[in-house]
Amino acid sequence: MISFETKQDLELRLSQDIAQYLNQAIQAKGKATLLLSGGSTPGGVYRLLSEINLDWSKVTVGLVDERYVAPDSEFSNHLLLNNTLFQGKAQNTSFVPMVNDLTDYAKNEQEIEAAYRIFTEPDVVLLGMGPDGHTASVFPNDPASVKALDLQSTRLIFNTNAPAHPTQRITCSAALLSRAQHLLLMLTGEQKLEVFEHAENFKLPIAAFQKYIQETYYTAS
Repeated sequence: MISFETKQDLELRLSQDIAQYLNQAIQAKGKATLLLSGGSTPGGVYRLLSEINLDWSKVTVGLVDERYVAPDSEFSNHLLLNNTLFQGKAQNTSFVPMVNDLTDYAKNEQEIEAAYRIFTEPDVVLLGMGPDGHTASVFPNDPASVKALDLQSTRLIFNTNAPAHPTQRITCSAALLSRAQHLLLMLTGEQKLEVFEHAENFKLPIAAFQKYIQETYYTAS
C-alpha cells in the first residue's frame, strides 16, 4: 500500500503510474486496454490522465462497471469519462460503453459480453471500493453478485443488483478483472481502509480481489 498526505498527491501518482503501464503495453504490443471505475472518487485521476502525453489512439478504454442508464444520465459512468478523461490529449481515445440497449436489460448484457471480448486480459484496471466493501458493481447480499465473483466463470459481464438507486447495474466479472496485468485500487478515507483490512473476515466482495491487487493507493483525506 502506498499512502499519501492528500488526495491530490494520490491522484498525481496514480495517473502517472497508469500512463506508464499503458505506455509499456503500447511499446510491447502496439496497443493497450484500460478498464476504469466510476463514482465520484476517481474523477481527478481521469482529468490528470487526459493531460498526459501518450499515444491515446492506441488505447481502448472500457468500464469496470456501469449503471443501466442513458449515457447522459447524472448516474452514468460513461458521462463521468466524457467529462474527465475524454478531454484534451485523450479526447479521441477508443471507448467501449456498457450500455447499448436501454430497452432490454438481458439483451444488453449479451451484447456487452460480446463487445468486451477485447478486454479479456486487460493491461490496466482501476478499482474503487464502497463503504460496504463492494467493488465494481459486485455487492454484498446479492445473488447475482455471487455469480459475478466466481473466478472460474468464463463470462466477462454480469447484470447485478445494487442496494441504492439506480439498482440495475452491469459489471465486469471477477474472473476478468483478476486477469489484469496491473490491477490497482484507489482507496480514500479511514473508514474504507478499516473495511478493506477486515474484508476477508466478513467475506465482503473486495476480499475476492485482494490477492490480485498489485498496488493500493490510499489517502485518509
